[in-house]
Amino acid sequence: MRRLMILSLAVGVGIGGFGQTFHKNSWSYNLFLGGSNLLGDLGGGSTDGTYGPKDIDIKAVRPAIGIGTSYNMRGLSLGTNLLYTRLIGNDDFSQSESRSVRNLSVRTDLVELNIVGEIKPFGSTPVLKRMYFTAGVGGIFYQPKAELNDEWIKLRPLGTEGQFINGTKSYSKFDVVIPYGVGYKFPLGESMTLNLDLGIRKTYTDYLDDVSTVYADNATLLEVSGANAALLADRSSLSYAEGSQRGGADNDDSYFIVGLKLEKTIGGKQTSCFYDDVPNARKRRIRKHQRGMFSR
Repeated sequence: MRRLMILSLAVGVGIGGFGQTFHKNSWSYNLFLGGSNLLGDLGGGSTDGTYGPKDIDIKAVRPAIGIGTSYNMRGLSLGTNLLYTRLIGNDDFSQSESRSVRNLSVRTDLVELNIVGEIKPFGSTPVLKRMYFTAGVGGIFYQPKAELNDEWIKLRPLGTEGQFINGTKSYSKFDVVIPYGVGYKFPLGESMTLNLDLGIRKTYTDYLDDVSTVYADNATLLEVSGANAALLADRSSLSYAEGSQRGGADNDDSYFIVGLKLEKTIGGKQTSCFYDDVPNARKRRIRKHQRGMFSR
């Protein structure tokens, strides 16, 4: 129910201003190429999980690609986008001693489908008028994996934090995501722009990296879920006891998407003429002034 409410609310309000002036409704499509970075429990910066910009790890950046389409009205735009990326979390990249000792790593293939609105609040400011802000809602499919003996093993079915020991379920493959961000449009002719796009994705899962709470009893995990589960649950040299802290469940995982978006508009009549953008009352005054000039 909570997710349905979030979806309904975001679709209702997630619309905003389109980047250029069109006199008729139009469609546009886009191609996106950029990179992603995971903000989760694994890898990151020198502290124990800030879940913010300080936790961005350049070594973990991976390509992100996407396609999308938007319906553009005068002053309004609402679009949908399909994006694929691979999120990386690796304690070996971190400068935090507690993380490097833990020695966990993950590769998460992720597909995102979203509905996003766009707003340009600085339409009258020459330098800032091409800046835009985005917000929306979407869904993700994600599959965390870890490498063991040159093979990538799916982690969710293993229940590495003891999900199956007491008959409980593992986390879902699907979750809700809230995309929001900022960008800037560089014009490439009348109907095409190159957009610099920075987006943050808030999720409602703490398992993008398969790590959230505490260690399970490794012997019981071996018996219930098998050898791979036991090996991948604790890869340190310390053999953590049951109940020892494995991750931080207080914050859900998120991720950044940064890149360039090539956007092409189809249909509609675009103009940058000042006269076409002024209100009707001012147009009438301008026409009257023009007639007066020729009657002198």
